[in-house]
Amino acid sequence: MKRIVIVFYIVVVAVLAAATIVEKYQGTDYVDEHIFSAWWFSALWAVLTAVATFYFIKRKVHRASVVVLHLSFVVILAGALLTHLTAIRGVVPLRKGIATNEYLTRDMYLHKLPFIICLEDFEIKFYEGTDMPSDYVSHVMIDGQPFTISMNQIVSQKGVRLYQSDFDMDLQGSILAMNSDPWGIPVTYCGYALLFVSLFWMQIDPKGKFRQQLSILRKQRFPLVIFTGFLLSCFVLLVYYFLGKYSAANHPLPVLNSRLLPLHVSTIMMAYTLLLLTFIIGLVGIIVSKQRQEMYHLSQFLLFPSLMLLCYGIFIGAIWANVSWGTYWSWDPKETWALITLMIYAAPAHRSFSKLSTLKYHLYMTLAFFTILITYLGVNYFLGGMHSYA
Repeated sequence: MKRIVIVFYIVVVAVLAAATIVEKYQGTDYVDEHIFSAWWFSALWAVLTAVATFYFIKRKVHRASVVVLHLSFVVILAGALLTHLTAIRGVVPLRKGIATNEYLTRDMYLHKLPFIICLEDFEIKFYEGTDMPSDYVSHVMIDGQPFTISMNQIVSQKGVRLYQSDFDMDLQGSILAMNSDPWGIPVTYCGYALLFVSLFWMQIDPKGKFRQQLSILRKQRFPLVIFTGFLLSCFVLLVYYFLGKYSAANHPLPVLNSRLLPLHVSTIMMAYTLLLLTFIIGLVGIIVSKQRQEMYHLSQFLLFPSLMLLCYGIFIGAIWANVSWGTYWSWDPKETWALITLMIYAAPAHRSFSKLSTLKYHLYMTLAFFTILITYLGVNYFLGGMHSYA
């Protein structure tokens, strides 16, 4: 059964990677229709979830933090499936002073909204002293009540969420995205909550692998205080750098003007910093055979907080995307490669991976770092996508 899980796991990773390359040459609409929205793609995830769940139950895992962690992924995938099957999306084109109760679907069909909406005014706000837009704002009336919709301020009415999406060049019209997902979002957010709690729980669990590796390093008299101080210094510098880079003073794009952006980016970058260290440790472990075992324990010690930070960063980004755009996952190349990176590094966190020799472990950790290079550099300079600026 373990081999079946591994096979499907590898197939999913391979499909995700291949899809980003196909998107480069065939376009986003093509991969969305033929891969990400295709029945076989959902079926592939469903089969992986089923066989992994069966294997997990068969192993009779009793540690609560591990059970909750794996349960969270099942809940997140269930929420994603509910969104895929039941969510309604479309756009609401508005012209100033003209009321409507209709929205347009992707296949160009008109459907009724549960309310009447009218655009009263549209404005572009600018950063003070510049001609750089800071926000796009629609002032609307919904069933006679005034509301304001902007890039990071949505309006929810009668189960429908409205987002600022685009505008007419004469500034007399606005285009709103609409989303109705009453089932998928609550289930998905429940999964996120379980994930965040369980990841932190695993770091403090006395019987968890992180605490075990910490005890082993203490017995080897590894200078943990100095090492931890170095890491904290790196983290502080990273957070300071990204808080400054994406501040209003540096005129970010309106869509980036969100308080969640610095948290999303800095958390992921802290994870990448730790994983860079595992790459360096892996090289040392390959070259210096006498230090191989000690390097293994140090790499494992860093792996667990890096996975926690990477998960936090990815899913904070998903929450932000849902708040700003009405979809928490769009299979953008950087999103996809971030998920691939998470899946690649999650493998050595499992106990069955410890059966490999320390040399093979270090080889794996060294090669795994290339997924980060693709995520951070390959997307920006080759694959493209809406995250290519990052």
